[in-house]
Amino acid sequence: MLVLNEISESLSKSKKPLIKKFYDKADKKLLVIGLRSGVELPENLTTSKGKIMVIQGEIDFNTATSSYRLERFDSFDIPQGVQHSVVGVFDAIFLLLLKKPKENS
Repeated sequence: MLVLNEISESLSKSKKPLIKKFYDKADKKLLVIGLRSGVELPENLTTSKGKIMVIQGEIDFNTATSSYRLERFDSFDIPQGVQHSVVGVFDAIFLLLLKKPKENS
């Protein structure tokens, strides 16, 4: 998995989120995201359901009312329409699976 190796090798030097597309077909998209300790994936609004799975390190998934600490091999279902941010606690790599919104015909 070259994408994971690239992010892993670049993580210790990065002061911003590292995001690579791993899969983008049909109605699903899979991103690999790396966050160095203290680096934040800025607040955004989910337009469709999603799922996070941490494969290295730890992250905090934050909403306006809650914060969830996710460690290696933890997964988390992201509901649609939730404003959130993600912060690296310990250098982290996680997968983000998104269901693409349906296009109106």
